[in-house]
Amino acid sequence: MNIDEIALRQIIREEMKSVLKEVGLHDEDAGNDVRDLRSLITDWRGMKKVVWQTVARAGTVFVLGLLMLGAWSKLNGGDSPE
Repeated sequence: MNIDEIALRQIIREEMKSVLKEVGLHDEDAGNDVRDLRSLITDWRGMKKVVWQTVARAGTVFVLGLLMLGAWSKLNGGDSPE
């Protein structure tokens, strides 16, 4: 079966309209919806980065706190009557 270019373009156009309607991007607000989705994705990626940075910093502070506690107990708080 040989389909000419014009018919093929029409078939593709109709299928694209069908897909956009199926996902809810067929109305006048579709452009705003796509921009909102892109904004949400960008914000999500930024939030993931900040969360991992916060977890790393909290872990670092926890380890440093344990080291300080160990040093304090060794130097000052570890005086036991012997």
